[in-house]
Amino acid sequence: MNQDRWSRQVLIPGFGDEGQLNLSESKVAVLGLGGIGGPAALYLAAAGVGSLILVDRDVVEISNLNRQILFCVKDLGISKAEAAGKRLLSLNPDLKVKIVTRDLAESDMFTLLKDCQFVLDCFDRNTDRLAVNRVCMKLGIPATHGFAQDFSGEIFTAIPGKSACLACTLGENFPELDVTPVMGVTTGLIGTAMAATAILNLTQLGDPAIGERIIYDLAFAEIIKIPIKKNIHCPVCMDVRAES
Repeated sequence: MNQDRWSRQVLIPGFGDEGQLNLSESKVAVLGLGGIGGPAALYLAAAGVGSLILVDRDVVEISNLNRQILFCVKDLGISKAEAAGKRLLSLNPDLKVKIVTRDLAESDMFTLLKDCQFVLDCFDRNTDRLAVNRVCMKLGIPATHGFAQDFSGEIFTAIPGKSACLACTLGENFPELDVTPVMGVTTGLIGTAMAATAILNLTQLGDPAIGERIIYDLAFAEIIKIPIKKNIHCPVCMDVRAES
């Protein structure tokens, strides 16, 4: 490891070289590389996470550029996952990157995510989010799910066997908009919070606030925590046991 590169963060009490080694040996999946996934991936790469799986089926469009800070005008029309991979490797050449540019069926996710230590779900449709939740619960992989709209957003972190899962709080028929109005600063905040949660989990530092809806409202400078109780009848997580 390049000690100069990580010198500021290894000074953090309790982090040190061991925390940096944990990050360098970790594999994290970032599912969706838009306004939330882009900042999350940037900060994970910058922090020294060793391997990232980058998933996005779309190409860069002009309407993305108010919030999707991984990309610039020269990337218009290019695959988001491929453009993201190039950008992150320019930031950290030692990063190992796997790029996926297609839709993922739920069965595909099992193969793709099975070796991950953490998953960041930055998809923008509830059907995809709930599919990720089901896969992560079955595989025993911690995951953070992110949402953003207008000037507010939230994250929800689920640890299999230790907390409620996304299905405990989000139903299959939860309403959603075809096009979501949102400011770039909102998605940036949520993506950064998700990256921080992954880092805390991978290094076993701090409190990643599992099983809680953490709501950030930038319009009123508020952070709200809503604990979610595990639904004992949840078909997704009722039989999931904690990893030993």
